[in-house]
Amino acid sequence: MSFKNEALYYFRNMLKINTTNELATEYLLANHLKEILDNNNIDSQIVYSNKGRTSIISKLAGENKQLQPVILLSHLDVVAAREEEWTFPPFSGDIYENKIWGRGTLDTKQLTAMHLMAFLHLKRVNLPLNRDVYFIATADEENGSKEGMEFISRQFPDIFRNSIVLSEGGGFTVKSENGETLMLFASGEKGTARVSLTAAGDGGHAGCPPENQAIGKLAQVVDYLMKISFPAGNYPVLQRFRDEMEEMMNQENEQGKLVKRLYEYMKETTVTPELIRIGDQLNVIPYKAEVLLEFRTLPNQTREQFELFMKEWTTPPNVQYQLLSFQQGYESDPKGEIISLFKTQSERLGLNMRWVPFTALGKTDGRFIGEMASQIYGLSPTLTLFTEVLKRVHNKDEHIELESFEYGVQLMKDVLEEFCISKGGGENVSDTKGKVESDYW
Repeated sequence: MSFKNEALYYFRNMLKINTTNELATEYLLANHLKEILDNNNIDSQIVYSNKGRTSIISKLAGENKQLQPVILLSHLDVVAAREEEWTFPPFSGDIYENKIWGRGTLDTKQLTAMHLMAFLHLKRVNLPLNRDVYFIATADEENGSKEGMEFISRQFPDIFRNSIVLSEGGGFTVKSENGETLMLFASGEKGTARVSLTAAGDGGHAGCPPENQAIGKLAQVVDYLMKISFPAGNYPVLQRFRDEMEEMMNQENEQGKLVKRLYEYMKETTVTPELIRIGDQLNVIPYKAEVLLEFRTLPNQTREQFELFMKEWTTPPNVQYQLLSFQQGYESDPKGEIISLFKTQSERLGLNMRWVPFTALGKTDGRFIGEMASQIYGLSPTLTLFTEVLKRVHNKDEHIELESFEYGVQLMKDVLEEFCISKGGGENVSDTKGKVESDYW
């Protein structure tokens, strides 16, 4: 079987395994991947969370422990799919009109397949690796990763220290009006701050509602925070994106509007009401109301800076707020050597594109290792337009073009071979932070 056909075979088999998050069936795919690795004489370990959710970790050992390890990170679970809404069954892996259909084709079983094939290739070439390489596929990402990457990062932190991580969140294209194709890869991620707002007021009977209601006060404060002017931000990835995409941001077509929305998201702190509690009885006006707000902070914003920002809020004395949690974002070097290799190897495949960093939309598993890893890149390289990805992910009829998948498989293999074989790579470290000394391994 050719390398290309083998990749497609494994990918379609992955799609046929229903790993909907609510079913907690990641173990089916984890065991399947372990069998593939076993058949290729690669050791791997199934890892169970406290609640029995299943992830898999495998390692190919390198010779130089001073070189930063590479982590190939993806997740096994997918969001739910209603079969009656799909043109093809969501867990069929059907191929029609040169497209592969199924839940997970873009989030993120395609990335698991790309990583798997590159990992197998590194083993098969039978040459010494210059660094450790890990293949990690996790559970529970679609429900916050508590039983997946959050658990693994706490259990095995040594794996991730000073590592170079290739994960989800980018690797999609946009096209300018002059026909130029640009590849967007994620080189950072926003942080997350969760804030509780609680308002007290007069309760009573709904037939005679009081004027001083808690919900009214809370609504005023939420409205104020939704309109507040957040501190302006500036950081290297934002600057690079603005410089590279300024011309496209002025385009009025679909591609230009997407680029402009990405820029607006990248440069501002955003806030979203996450949960509202306003009583649990009919015909009763509650004396207390609460809302949980999620702030997406700029990658370089610290907890201390956010707390100072909170002190500037103007809120009534009977509305209290509390910072429940803060998880700082991260930013990676968009000019790292491995990114240069992706660009060079893509050109060797006949695709001369401009590679542009951006700040990932949403939250990825990278957020749990932002302070441990050296560089984290959201890069699942495909030829699919970003506008199409946003329409298909978590939606009915999710699919990926066959050409797009094959491009990603080939590119991932070529880059990892160049970067990780003894004569390739070169991102050295001068201290011992790059060593991986987990007792687990």
